[in-house]
Amino acid sequence: MRCCAEGEAAGEAPSSCPRCDVVGHEVGRDTVGAMATLVVPAPLLVHRTYRYCATEACPVVYYGRGGVVLGRQHVRVPVNAKDSGADVPLCYCFAHTRRSVAEKMDAREGPTSALIAREIEAGNCACELRNPTGRCCLGDVRRYEKEVAHRPPGTDFARDRKPRSRGGP
Repeated sequence: MRCCAEGEAAGEAPSSCPRCDVVGHEVGRDTVGAMATLVVPAPLLVHRTYRYCATEACPVVYYGRGGVVLGRQHVRVPVNAKDSGADVPLCYCFAHTRRSVAEKMDAREGPTSALIAREIEAGNCACELRNPTGRCCLGDVRRYEKEVAHRPPGTDFARDRKPRSRGGP
């Protein structure tokens, strides 16, 4: 699948997260394999498709058939849906964090989303391998830019929230 292409790959019927019971979107083996740490046993990475759990409070990142569960501690990068820290990536391909997006806006340098859109047009992204969601980050970046633009003056862009622990499922 081409990075940032519309739609999802066809696959297995939706199933809910074994921890929070929310149905996550489908991600392919390539995404999960690229995100998994080296301590994840290879037999857990054999399925063609998995599901991504975006529930903020849930420690599960990926789950699949046969009870396969990969938590935050099994993923190489912080997952922005589960970690509200200022230095957590919003854009994994080009290393834009909440902090860098907000600082760029505060300096009136223009939206980071415009830079990312140009890189996508040039074919320089690899969201299906670099983003834990397996999807394009542009929507996340645009949503965060709107949040920053509408914050009260003097509000810290990181909202004084501390990153969550990378504890297990």
